[in-house]
Amino acid sequence: MPILDWFYPPTCMACRIMLPLNNKPQRDLWLCARCEALFETVAAPICNTCGMPTENPVEKCSTCYGKNLYFEQNRAAFTYDALMRDMMHELKFRNKKYVAQGLGRLWAKILQKSSDSLNITDYILVPLPMHKKKQRERGFNQAEILATELSKTLKIPTEHILERILDTPPQSGLHPQLRAENVEGVFNVRPNFNPKGKSYILIDDIYTTGASLNECARTLKNAGAHHILCMTLAITVKTTSNDLKSTE
Repeated sequence: MPILDWFYPPTCMACRIMLPLNNKPQRDLWLCARCEALFETVAAPICNTCGMPTENPVEKCSTCYGKNLYFEQNRAAFTYDALMRDMMHELKFRNKKYVAQGLGRLWAKILQKSSDSLNITDYILVPLPMHKKKQRERGFNQAEILATELSKTLKIPTEHILERILDTPPQSGLHPQLRAENVEGVFNVRPNFNPKGKSYILIDDIYTTGASLNECARTLKNAGAHHILCMTLAITVKTTSNDLKSTE
């Protein structure tokens, strides 16, 4: 990792142009104003369950329909487009931790501005856990960094209540059914934590099928948690719409 990545990066994490020293807001985000505007936010209409953009408002889209979901709903800030894919590549494959910090701050900024924000003051943020082996290899858990940035800005507590007890193959590339099977039974509530009667928001970077989030929600529900929501930085969007159970 370049030495500048350990300190305050002087360049935009997207286009790499120099950020002026006197522009603290953009330096805090590690994004120039032009690149910040390129991130595509999720806007209505959406699926009320997973938060995916749809042609019409729906209670459950084709991705959610027929699934046994343990969380009430997911809300994503951005669509998973080419720009977000590049940022995730920098984060996960080039181990650029500050990218997660910048994206987390950008996400918090969007939530502060959102008129459709959830009433989440009584909730506790829970980052999706990584297996300790994978976290050692990467050096950090991006979901933890995202949750930390949201917690600082939104003034909501964070608990590392979940642990991943099995090291399974990556979810990417797996069929949706195999994704659910791949994460079955891999999470556990950490010793000395009691979720009974509490409400949680699970935090992750990308929502694809929601299999990992749903398994985390199931683990918390089985341990007595009350309400469970999910919030993700971005969500993958289908190229064609097959909306079901329209709310209109």
